[in-house]
Amino acid sequence: MTSMGEADFVAYVGIPDIHDGTILRVSIKGSTAEVVIEGYSGCEHSIVFQGIRKVEMKEPEGMLLYSLSEMQAEAPFREFVFTSNNEDDDKYLSVTAVDFRIRSS
Repeated sequence: MTSMGEADFVAYVGIPDIHDGTILRVSIKGSTAEVVIEGYSGCEHSIVFQGIRKVEMKEPEGMLLYSLSEMQAEAPFREFVFTSNNEDDDKYLSVTAVDFRIRSS
């Protein structure tokens, strides 16, 4: 898990509704990873990461999100960290990939 040191932080990414949302499921197929989130509004959002290099996670399902943050990574990769709203929660999810897109329903 990557620490959220100020020097490593690039930006908050994604749409506002995923912040305070809940991770429903994570699936990995080949070089693609999909994270499905129930947003704060109740809408479902699918974040699809392409060209994944690495996924680190510990029981991310059910994690209440504080944010989705981009951290510094070696180009052409980008590192995305799903930060829990509960500081005492040991759940985590980090995806290193080339890019991502969001589909909302």
